Amino acid sequence: MKEVSIALLGCGTVGKGVIDLLAVNGHLIEEQLDTKLLVKKVLVRNIKKYKRMKLPRGIELTTHFEDIIQDDAIQIVVEVMGSSEFARQCIEQCFLKGKSVVSANKDLIADYGMELLKLSQKQDVDFQFEASVAGGIPIVRPMNSSLNSNTIEEIIGILNGTTNYILTNMTQLDMSYEDALNEAQEKGFAEADPTNDVGGYDAARKIAILATLGFHTALTFSDVTVEGIEKITQHDIEHASEMGYVVKLLAIAKQTNKGISLNVHPALLRKSHPLANVSGPYNAVYVKGNCVGDVMFYGQGAGALPTASAVVSDIMNVILHFNNNITGKMRYLWKEERKMYSTSRICAPYYLRMIVDNAPGVLSAISGVFAECNISIRSLIQKDETKEVAEIVILIDSSAHGLVMRSLKKIESLNCVRRVASAIRVIEV
Repeated sequence: MKEVSIALLGCGTVGKGVIDLLAVNGHLIEEQLDTKLLVKKVLVRNIKKYKRMKLPRGIELTTHFEDIIQDDAIQIVVEVMGSSEFARQCIEQCFLKGKSVVSANKDLIADYGMELLKLSQKQDVDFQFEASVAGGIPIVRPMNSSLNSNTIEEIIGILNGTTNYILTNMTQLDMSYEDALNEAQEKGFAEADPTNDVGGYDAARKIAILATLGFHTALTFSDVTVEGIEKITQHDIEHASEMGYVVKLLAIAKQTNKGISLNVHPALLRKSHPLANVSGPYNAVYVKGNCVGDVMFYGQGAGALPTASAVVSDIMNVILHFNNNITGKMRYLWKEERKMYSTSRICAPYYLRMIVDNAPGVLSAISGVFAECNISIRSLIQKDETKEVAEIVILIDSSAHGLVMRSLKKIESLNCVRRVASAIRVIEV
């Protein structure tokens, strides 16, 4: 039986998960590949910390990347550090030394994925990154294999487990945003500083990766327009439910003859939509191809073993290429020119919630602004009210985002309007 030595860059949650998975399923992997996988070295920051970790015998811990890059016996390097710039430098050096790389680093792939893929092809080595998007859900490779006979028209994803957990608890348990966030932090679903998740930035990096692969175009995190869930309240959740919707944080990539658009934002989804039933920390990706139609991928989007499952699958794929002498031979189609479609021009219906004076003429004034902007009102309901203040909920027909934002700015300038509390897109698919 052949042997392949690998090295890990990092031994945190995912790195330890890879080691544990190989210990549990190593025999299954060997049977499929007729190849034994050996974790030879692991790069860590503090060896003393990991000495207390129960690692299999034979694994050498090191704090020096040179110990790995100069070891010719190591053929595959698994990068699970989470940083971006240092990881990029390490991966580039691996490619130049003829080592294939597997990465779970979404930040790195979202910013430098195209450059690294091109370098790997130039050096005839493999670069795989299934675990960089949606944890254990197989979605990256299907974009290049199962779905590659299609023109991908749209990708809609629930790509962040933290925000989905928060919104699920707000919906199912009537929790406030603050309480749901606190519980997510207590259970380890959210970081002490949750900005990357609740601000939508984590999902933005993931949709940039999927759009790059699906649309064969170089796209990065900076191409994504991002809005988080921080302003979503229990009022919005309740009103959405009454109208037959749920609120989700969606990452949406669209490709039409007008161009490509990439957006992350909260949205109202019909309860009948498959994505509406994705709850808790789970992820899902909904893909529309011009021939296959609609397909959905669902599963655990994070966690040690689910993410390790994707990493080890990539390792197995690299070994399969070794065994068949096709390492570095996979070629990607890239369009050199790209055409972006401005978010301000994207049309959608909107759910709007406003706090206004409880006085005559208010609804007329608001309706007048919408009429002036050529925006049609689908429904208008007055909700909670006191002697002085009222809450109104409005659904408007599909309108361009830029036009909606301009109309709301005018409405907020009305003396009778206290504030526009929410403006959430309605996704009707």
